Amino acid sequence: MAGQRWVLPRTLADRIALSVFTLGGIFLLWYEIFHVLPTYYTDWVNTTYTHLFFAVFFAVNIYGNMFMLATTDTTGSDVVFPSGPAPSGWRYCDRCDRNVPPRSHHCKICDVCILKRDHHCWFAGYCIGHHNQRYYIVMVVYMVMAGLYCNVFNAQFVTNVKFQDGVRVFSVLSFIAPHATFIFRYEDLYTSFVTSLTTIGFLLTCIFLWLLYAQLSQLVHGQTQFEKKKGMLTYDMGLYNNVVDVFGKNWYFVWLFPFVPSRLPGDGVTFRSRETKAM
Repeated sequence: MAGQRWVLPRTLADRIALSVFTLGGIFLLWYEIFHVLPTYYTDWVNTTYTHLFFAVFFAVNIYGNMFMLATTDTTGSDVVFPSGPAPSGWRYCDRCDRNVPPRSHHCKICDVCILKRDHHCWFAGYCIGHHNQRYYIVMVVYMVMAGLYCNVFNAQFVTNVKFQDGVRVFSVLSFIAPHATFIFRYEDLYTSFVTSLTTIGFLLTCIFLWLLYAQLSQLVHGQTQFEKKKGMLTYDMGLYNNVVDVFGKNWYFVWLFPFVPSRLPGDGVTFRSRETKAM
């Protein structure tokens, strides 16, 4: 069972990225609820509450999984690492000065070996490994859903702001460089601001979709990022087992709430593989 810990990201760049992600998300939540939503509905009606429910639901699952991702120990601090010659499948890490189990890799940024390391999350500032990959994938899924939801929801609002006098070529092209329209006095500051947020929202959704695709393409074959690059299928136990290995026994409930307990079948040190399955 992974332990809990709370530490700030080690590097300044990671701390800045985490701050931008956290505060930017809170700002966007305010923007959608208190700025965009009232332009559609002047009174609080059932449809308004439906949009509000989804906004809160997305926020809870995104930031809840972010919190669990950041506070779950991925280093194996409760694991007894054997000294002396490395056991079969293990290897010696010069930086950590100890033997580490299979699928573990040293993170140069965190400066520690991570159990079943997948990658260092650039916007969270933490490594994704055996014990917290579940939270990362669920968080990305909800970021994709929230991004798609907001882009569709904002379409009419943005259209009303930008195309009050009809569709013009420069107004459409301004999504590529939203700041330029304000600099050249083609659009006022508010219109340029809305355009910028729309462009950022679209680009972020594309990035989140790419991150989700990368994770799902690995999940299907039971791979980490390193193993995918190397074409390794050693730990591919079939889709169902691969899902359980990442999301735990209660994999069908983890999508509803980030704090649902779901014990993983492995400990991050030993893993089921095709070889052990064949025995």
